[in-house]
Amino acid sequence: MKTKQNKSHGIRISLVNLFFIVLTALVFCFILLISNNVKNRFDAVNEAMDKYIICQQSSQKIKEAANYLTDQARLFVVTRKPEYLDAYIKEVELTQREARALDEIESVCSKEDLAMQRLRIAIEQARGLMEMEMYAMRLVCEIDGTKGIPARLAQIPLAEMDKNSSKEKMQEKAVNNLFGDGYLIYKLRINANCELTVAAISQQIKRDLNVNADELGQNIARLRVLFLVLLMVTILIFVALGYLVMIPLSQFRVSIKKDEKLKVIGSLEFKSLAESYNEIYDIKAQNEKSLLKKAEYDALTGILNRRAFDQICQTSAEKKQKIALLLIDMDNFKGINDTYGHIGGDNALKALANALKDTFREGDYMARVGGDEFAAILPGCESYGAESIKRKISSINERLSQLEEKNVSVSVGVAFSPDGFSQDLYDKADKALYAVKEKGKRGCEVFEG
Repeated sequence: MKTKQNKSHGIRISLVNLFFIVLTALVFCFILLISNNVKNRFDAVNEAMDKYIICQQSSQKIKEAANYLTDQARLFVVTRKPEYLDAYIKEVELTQREARALDEIESVCSKEDLAMQRLRIAIEQARGLMEMEMYAMRLVCEIDGTKGIPARLAQIPLAEMDKNSSKEKMQEKAVNNLFGDGYLIYKLRINANCELTVAAISQQIKRDLNVNADELGQNIARLRVLFLVLLMVTILIFVALGYLVMIPLSQFRVSIKKDEKLKVIGSLEFKSLAESYNEIYDIKAQNEKSLLKKAEYDALTGILNRRAFDQICQTSAEKKQKIALLLIDMDNFKGINDTYGHIGGDNALKALANALKDTFREGDYMARVGGDEFAAILPGCESYGAESIKRKISSINERLSQLEEKNVSVSVGVAFSPDGFSQDLYDKADKALYAVKEKGKRGCEVFEG
């Protein structure tokens, strides 16, 4: 069986599927890239905030440490109580809040950061302040004697003029060192630089936040567009699936149930499937038609057989239509077979069938219902057509008389019915046929009820 090739044109579902897979993959890739960028921006914001918090806290610690040392140094100079000196030395050598705060800032800031530069200035100023404080405390220790003086203070040399000064002068100078204008200016500079450090960090973070906020806004807008594209792709997938697959499948199922040809619709694969199915359907229909013809038509004469005739009679009875029933017998058929053999008999039967087909209407039904018995149903025929039927039978007999096989003729009984076929109608036609036989055959009689 040869099938037609490359007849269908359309969209391949495999290509559509590949297209949507690639498109969806691309959209998801863009979403992942943008999402990663959003994450990086959020991480940058968090990092900036952490940096701000650390710098702010560290700057505050430096200020607190500087203020603490100032307080301890002043208290020691004024009261000359050793616990204040011990607290000062402990802060410098053990607690070291200033050094630890600097380490924390260095962990989040590079040396090039303006904040780091500001803080280093503050640290240098704080160290200069510590020198003034420690010199003042060294003077106080000298007043009370060097016994028990901390090693850190003992290493600080006194100026010659201070060595020769009286205890009152030393005390006065120590107090002036910690409460004088120079000391206060140093103190204000340290606090100012710590505040400038926080301000610089704040300004830098503000810039970073603005940049990151703008970038985040753009990325969110892009994500919205991509999600909209993804929604459209999903809708297109459902539309394509419905148009190319679901609708064809639904219609194919209905057509197969109805034993009809399939509509050539859908994707190229479904169109090819429909065309292949339709080709097989046509071949099957032709085979069935051929088998039906063999089942319903007489092999010898080519007209309807008894089985088909009975079906027509049943249909006529159900429809209650007006018909004329003709029962036709070939006269002396046994003699024809005896004289001319079976070939001669077959020729006579075929000649009668051809004469019936040629003489009556195309819509009339001619059938061979037995060996030499024929019948005809003439739909829509009423009793006023009796004479026309007789003339046609007469014409057929005249035609048969010209055959090489001699003495070929037919006897016909006719009956009419307004309500379709019935056994009563058959009996009436049979009586009319018997009447023709009684009169000597070769003729036509109509049943008169």
